Amino acid sequence: MLILTSWLKEFVSFDVPVDTLAEDLTLAGLEVEGVESAYKGLEPVVVAKVLEVRPHPNASFLKICTLDAGSDSRVEVVCGAPNMIKGQLVALARPGTVLPDGTRVQVAKIHGVESPGMLCSQAELGLGEDRAGIMILDASKGARPGESIVEALELDDWILEIGITPNRPDCLSVIGIAREVAAIYGLPMISLPRAGIAPEEYSAPKEDVPISIEAPDLCRRYAAGIVRDVDIAPSPVWLARRLLASGIRPINNVVDVTNYVLLERGQPLHAFDLDRLDGPELNVRLARSGEEIVTLDGKLRGLSPEILVIADRDRPVAVAGVMGGANSEVTGRTRNILLESAWFFPGQVRRAAKILKAPTEASYRFERGVDPEGVLVALHRALDLLDRIAGGRRDEVKDLYVKPFDSVYIELRPEKVNRLLGTRIEPDEMVSILSRIGMDVREDDSASLRAKAPSYRLDLKEEIDLVEEVARLHGFSRIPSRSPEARLISMPSEPEKVFADRIKGILACQGLDEIISYSFVSPEEIEALRFEEKDPRSRWVKIKNPLSEDQSVLRTSLLSSLLGAVSRNLARRNLDLRLFELGTCFLEQGKEKQPVEEQRVAGIWTGSRYPESWAWPGQPADFFDLKGVVEALLMRLGVDSFRFRPGTPDDPFYVPGAGVSILSQDGATIGTMGQVLPETLSRWDIDTPVFAFDLALKGLMDISCDTVRFKPLAKFPSIGIDNAIIVSDSVYYQEIFEFIRSNGHEFLESVNVFDVYSGKPIPENFKSLGIRFVYRAPDHTLSDKEVAEIHNPLLRKVLESFHGELRALKNDGIDLNQEGNRRENKPGTWIFGEDEPKIS
Repeated sequence: MLILTSWLKEFVSFDVPVDTLAEDLTLAGLEVEGVESAYKGLEPVVVAKVLEVRPHPNASFLKICTLDAGSDSRVEVVCGAPNMIKGQLVALARPGTVLPDGTRVQVAKIHGVESPGMLCSQAELGLGEDRAGIMILDASKGARPGESIVEALELDDWILEIGITPNRPDCLSVIGIAREVAAIYGLPMISLPRAGIAPEEYSAPKEDVPISIEAPDLCRRYAAGIVRDVDIAPSPVWLARRLLASGIRPINNVVDVTNYVLLERGQPLHAFDLDRLDGPELNVRLARSGEEIVTLDGKLRGLSPEILVIADRDRPVAVAGVMGGANSEVTGRTRNILLESAWFFPGQVRRAAKILKAPTEASYRFERGVDPEGVLVALHRALDLLDRIAGGRRDEVKDLYVKPFDSVYIELRPEKVNRLLGTRIEPDEMVSILSRIGMDVREDDSASLRAKAPSYRLDLKEEIDLVEEVARLHGFSRIPSRSPEARLISMPSEPEKVFADRIKGILACQGLDEIISYSFVSPEEIEALRFEEKDPRSRWVKIKNPLSEDQSVLRTSLLSSLLGAVSRNLARRNLDLRLFELGTCFLEQGKEKQPVEEQRVAGIWTGSRYPESWAWPGQPADFFDLKGVVEALLMRLGVDSFRFRPGTPDDPFYVPGAGVSILSQDGATIGTMGQVLPETLSRWDIDTPVFAFDLALKGLMDISCDTVRFKPLAKFPSIGIDNAIIVSDSVYYQEIFEFIRSNGHEFLESVNVFDVYSGKPIPENFKSLGIRFVYRAPDHTLSDKEVAEIHNPLLRKVLESFHGELRALKNDGIDLNQEGNRRENKPGTWIFGEDEPKIS
């Protein structure tokens, strides 16, 4: 809000510098966001001395004035004012100056004579009403040619830009700020301007205008006054200047008076053209279905039954507390007006302004609450101003106060005030502070005070509100600072959070980037994941007040959020992505039950296997790259026994044959992984392969182990044997691996597949698996014979169980005494004889 200090001084007499005033208001809770001179535009206007006045050669009604403008410079200016005399001090506006009325001074040729400036009247400078002649300065005041007129006339007026908090609507006016200044400095308020006339001064009503209130809960008070035979004209300079300084454009004297009182007292008013009201009559009621109104901004607005309106006999003529209608607007032809002042329910005005998307200065104040006791006072103030500047005759004022304001006493305990603030303020000082803000304070006893808030302080409702008033007017800077005394108790982190942080660290080390997304998604995103009807994840929880339809339900899977992130990145040409998210999924349990919140971790990989570089080839990532990430995660979490179950996984959004379920040792499913269906990806406009995993956090935590187990380094060498086994395409290596682990000897250290081959000479629908067996004994070096006795029976069991055969009956070319050294081998050597039968 913009406040003129000269206007402020009409209500409270203070003499502190403007910088001090701004600081003190800020410390009292009214932040002054800026201070600017009210005469900033007049600084280029300088004092000039008239040295000579002579007639204009081409126009008898004009004169040419030779001026001393300071710095030994002489200027000749054309002027038509009748009061120019040699030796006078006048105000000279140089070219480029913008005067308060918007006039831009330029070099001009007037009847053939160039005039580099303009001599100004009081009205043109915004310093008075006189337009007839040039403003003459008093030479005895010490003004010097060339001096800025602001300094010469000691124009000390400032505009304060004050940020008003929503709980202080009483400060949305000049008088409201004046009350604060008076309270801060302990000054009395100057008598307020005359507001109202004696009943005998009213003219006899020409005709009665019925006024009724159909919605008393939404309009507690409605007052109206009629003025007849007004003269619509521009406002006087002093009033227009104050409006402009406050950020409001002058329109005409009637409209400007309503805006002036709005700024002075914080009470919105509205003027109707009485002759354009049907009846004439007014009714405060809710809008009827289908009604419309063209508001003062020229827009046609539909009205709903929840919007309060001011209506005449046949139609709405204003939206209550928001904006008037064009059908009753005051124009240059208006002769009779009806002036409205009212109290409307704040929530109603806020709702109407939001529905109509029409915030105004009036709605801004009504939404926060206006003084119900100030309604009539503001109306009389406006009528008095109209008497002065628009003339006319007044009818008697009508005031319908259907629900009078009733303030109650609030108890304040001085002991509690000092305990909360850490101060030692005496009760007498508290009484003084509360009295300065207009409260009626009564001292019941030494331990308790009772205070009644004035009608304009709608924010004072409880004891703690009074504590705040005491604190800010006593001075926050006077409250001693003390370090808080409290025991600091260190609480251990929750196990779930520690475990979640471990997972994040492991995945980050694997090269994945964490994302954090909203839990809100659209129903279409969940449907795109193809959950079956019986799957709990197909039933989502709806949000009552969603930000948009795209965020109207709670997610049931993290994959929808991850795919959304992939889509946005691909659209920005970020093609190589490895992302993960650890978050909550919500499963609906019925209308009367809270949804189940399940913590999960999910990740995706799409694009290249390696970052772009000359050092390695540009290969696309595949299923096994992501499988390696999942395996590393499980192993780092201490999960010793887990397996991948091929076939149809529990999640339906994977490509058939390219998805697996991840099982714990006891067979419980802890998650899934695989390649996402192209049909699912199309929902996010993704046309590149995406591989994903999804794990239950609780399932992982149940089978994880945070104990690090060490074993001594091996003292004896290992022996590795490679075998190529031909099996059906329907046999998964996972099955062979689990069989070997469950049937292998204790010396079998590891089993890995190093090659998969299909094609000639392998029969159709078969494949060749190259499997490496590594054996090691903890207490001695294994001999070839020992290994053969262990390995041959195991291999036979594998071939029998999976109906396989060997591609070659020889060892793998690895020296049994030292791993890694190859030697020449002949068919039918130490492991299998040439007569060893093939098992089919």
